[in-house]
Amino acid sequence: MPRRYLALLLLWLSPQVHAEALYRVELILFRHATPLEASRHAPYDWARQALPLERRAERQPALEHIAARLTPEQGYQVLLHRAWQQPVSDDGPAIAIHQGQRHFEHYPIQGTLKLRPGRYMQTDMTFWVNRFGEYGQLLASERLTQRVRLVPGRLTYIDHDSLGLLIELRRL
Repeated sequence: MPRRYLALLLLWLSPQVHAEALYRVELILFRHATPLEASRHAPYDWARQALPLERRAERQPALEHIAARLTPEQGYQVLLHRAWQQPVSDDGPAIAIHQGQRHFEHYPIQGTLKLRPGRYMQTDMTFWVNRFGEYGQLLASERLTQRVRLVPGRLTYIDHDSLGLLIELRRL
């Protein structure tokens, strides 16, 4: 085998080639039916080992034209619309996302998202939509939990009981 092919093979197998890649993640969580409350409330340690989404990682959403079509007149309610960039690697942490005013350990909208690289990106996600009482106590939770394979550059729809989620990944 010529040396240049051997050098290319060694370069391709080196860890730098397989280092973490940077992706832009955008998601829209919405309600499309009457709330279907989970049998259990969201756990107090809902974020577990996930890292909070940092403000400096957030980006302006690009799917606003799609979110604008999810109107109450059409039977939808947008609950969360966020975009951010993050590195994705095999051992990368999950990201904790929340929205609204905190009530003890919970937020009105909270969830975790973990991405793993590959030809089809694998994502594990769990989101809770919480309802609180007069004194801030957690009364009920809706839960969306899925493990999905995503194709970067393609908008993916996830349907789950009364909630839906649109997610798109783009390599930067």
